[in-house]
Amino acid sequence: MRPIVRLLLLSTAALSLSACFNNEVPPIDLSGLCTYNTDPQAERCKAGQMAWFRPDQGKLISEEMALSVAAAYCDFNHPVMHNRAGVLCVFTDQRLAVAK
Repeated sequence: MRPIVRLLLLSTAALSLSACFNNEVPPIDLSGLCTYNTDPQAERCKAGQMAWFRPDQGKLISEEMALSVAAAYCDFNHPVMHNRAGVLCVFTDQRLAVAK
C-alpha cells in the first residue's frame, strides 16, 4: 500500500475516533430538587437539575418502572440511583418526546 494512502486511512480513523473522547459534561444544578410522579410534572424539570421520581403516597415501584423512568428522564453522563422507592438522577430533556 502506498504511504500516502496509508496515511490518509490512519488520519480518517483517528478523526472518527476522536468523537468518542468528548468528555464535555453539562453542569449539574444542585440548588434544588425537581420532584415528579407523572410525565406532565416531569416536563417542568430543567435539564441538568437533580430530579426525583417519587411515586404517589409512598407506593413502591417495580424494577421495570425504575428502568423506564431512568430511560426517559435521566442523563447517563451522571450516576443514576434507583430502588423501589423511586429514581434519583440528573434530569435530561433529550428524550421527552419519546416518553410520551
